[in-house]
Amino acid sequence: MASRALTWRFGKPFPTVALLSHHPAYPVPYLFMAGIYGNGSTKLNPTTKALVSHLVAQLNGCAFCIDLGQRVARDKGLDTSKLQWVLAFRERPEYSPAERAALEYAWEATQVTAKVSDETYATLSSFYSEREIIELTVAVATENFFNRLTGPLNIESQGFCALPDRQP
Repeated sequence: MASRALTWRFGKPFPTVALLSHHPAYPVPYLFMAGIYGNGSTKLNPTTKALVSHLVAQLNGCAFCIDLGQRVARDKGLDTSKLQWVLAFRERPEYSPAERAALEYAWEATQVTAKVSDETYATLSSFYSEREIIELTVAVATENFFNRLTGPLNIESQGFCALPDRQP
């Protein structure tokens, strides 16, 4: 059922769910996290969330997640122009100070140690509420979770961005 719904939404089969379905319990955490991550009511700005997710996917080299994230951002009507420069957020002028703080936090949280410096956290907390920081942390952790599933299984880009938007 979930596979059919995802196929309808994105216009083609969703390979992660198909691979995970080799064991009946495996899709449950994936779909649960996707539901919370993608559809939850959050205070965090959706553009910031998309930028952070895209940065994490880029850092982890997850072509599937990069492609899907761009498609989801586009479907939500977000400005996707900043996604292409996300790895250079420190040098690029198009990012606001708040976006830079969120991206720096995501960068540090995605490293092997997953530690964030006190300076980075202090800068972040000057732009975001405690709830937004928790939501940002969940966004980073969830994107890393997805990347850790698709990367080792060599799930490549599915061309979601190349597909036309789904008409209602």
